[in-house]
Formats: sequence, structure tokens, C-alpha cells
Amino acid sequence: MKVLITGIAGFAGSYLAEEVLKKGDEVFGICLACESLENVAKIKKQIRILHEDITDLDQISRRVKKINPDQIYHLAALSSVGESFSKPVEMIENNFRGTLNLLEIIRKLKWPTRILIAGSCDMYGIVKPEETPIKEERSLLPVSPYGVSKAAGDLLAYQYFKSYGVNVIRARAFNHTGPGQRTGFVIPDLASQIARIEKSHLSPVLKVGNLSSQRDLSDVRDVVRAYTALMAKGKAGEAYNICMQKAYSIEHMLNILCSLSKKRISIQIDEKRNRPAEIPILSGNNSKLKKATGWKPKIPIEKTLEDTLDYWRKKLMTNDE
Repeated sequence: MKVLITGIAGFAGSYLAEEVLKKGDEVFGICLACESLENVAKIKKQIRILHEDITDLDQISRRVKKINPDQIYHLAALSSVGESFSKPVEMIENNFRGTLNLLEIIRKLKWPTRILIAGSCDMYGIVKPEETPIKEERSLLPVSPYGVSKAAGDLLAYQYFKSYGVNVIRARAFNHTGPGQRTGFVIPDLASQIARIEKSHLSPVLKVGNLSSQRDLSDVRDVVRAYTALMAKGKAGEAYNICMQKAYSIEHMLNILCSLSKKRISIQIDEKRNRPAEIPILSGNNSKLKKATGWKPKIPIEKTLEDTLDYWRKKLMTNDE
């Protein structure tokens, strides 16, 4: 089976490629020519990397026709919620255009190719604690440009299914992290600071933003298993939450990371790290996913945080050599 993964050089994309390879499928990956291939270094010889811009319809259409994939996992996107506030036009145009191009290509070709669109919990927006865990039926009311871009792509996928019968799955992944995620996201930001403090690159003061926000945080390795499970067993046109179904405060996760540290660390609130619109709590209901596929999370939050901190320790050690 031929499998195409957009955004293969990214954090989740590289883990997904490893998961798909376990199934014996032929893997093609799309990324920009300027992107680092560090994340896929250990599997580079087992996959075919193609440098394309998914926002260029003619370019990506020629490539998809040549590959003729049985499955497409669409993960390519600008993904930082925080950065989306300073780059809203770039964020929305890039994320929406890429999704539209892929759906339009398959529509015109009238292929049975199955597509999974990787969405985000940020499309749900601000919810009250009593409204959690969030089900897929809840209205999409995003409060960030990133959330808007993902909601638009999700709705577009639904429209292409209803109007043209495109075989598409809408995967709504809640927050996920793990070894290899770049800084600019809360867990790698915290873990990398702790690793630098341990190496005496920073004073033992950890600068943080809002600690009260609660997030349903999964391990990326569990999330990519959910992607492949949905590709195999999900119902076309449907939306599925991918989550642990349990929310933790940023403070709780910070405390776990600090407890794993080899040094005593003090905490300092940095107001510059707060966002213009902060979502107090995001927790999802994963019962629909479990019923459809039998998937369940395997990796506890403590293991995810420990592995992420160890990743940054090793990364700093390598950089010092």
C-alpha cells in the first residue's frame, strides 16, 4: 500500500512515518526544501522524501498524481497557537490552502484515496468546566488564528465528503507532546529550560506563563497510533477526538518536571508568555474513537514528561560535544 504523509519532517509526522512503516507500507513524505530532516534521520533510507509546497496546487497535484497513494495523512501545517496571533494571515492561508488543495485534487481525480485531516482541539475554543469532556458534536468556536485555520479545514473536509463523496476522516487531536517537539510549545519550553539549568546554562529560575490552564495532554506516540487506527476503521466524513479524556493543569505538569530535575528550581511568572486569548480548560471525550477503533492510550503523562526531559538533556549534551 502506498501512503503519503504531508508534514513528514515535523514532530508528529516523523512519529507517524515510523508507525506506518511497522505495517510494511511504502511511505512517501512531503515537506518543504528548507525543513530540517533531523526528525526522520533514522528512517530516512526507508521512506521517500519529496520537497513540495502543499499550498501550490499545480505542484502538489503533479506529485500526488505521480505517487497515486492509497492513503494520505495530512499533517502539514503551521502549528503554534502562540505564533498564530502575530502571523494570522500566514497561519490561516497556509493551513487552509493546503487542506483545500489535497481535497480538490482527490475530488477531480475521483480516486478512492482515503484522507485523514489532522485537526486540533483548539477549534472548540473556550469551554466551561461543566461542558467538559468535549464531544465531537460541540460547536466550533475558535479564539486563535490557528484554531480558526483548523476549524476551517475540518469543515471543508466535511463539505467535500457530503458534496463529492471524498473518503475523508476528520481527526481532532488534543494537545500532544513528547521527545522531539520543538520549543514554542509549553512542555518542550519547560523541559528545555530545566535541562539548561541542570547544565548550568541558565540560573535556577524557570520562567513561565499562565499555570492555571488545564490541558488534555497525550503522548505523540499514542496519537499517531490513533491516526492509523482511524485510517483503518474510522467512518468516512466523521470527526473523532484523540485525547486522554483527562485534563492536567500546566502547574501540575511543571511540578512533575521539576520533581525529575537534578537541581532545585524556583518559578518566575513571565507575563510576556501569556496569550491574548487563553483557553482555561480543554478536555475531550474519546469514547467515539475507542468504539470505532478499539484504540486506547498506553503512555501515562509521567512517562511522557520524563522522556521529553531526557530528550532535551541528551540534545544539550550532544550540542556541547
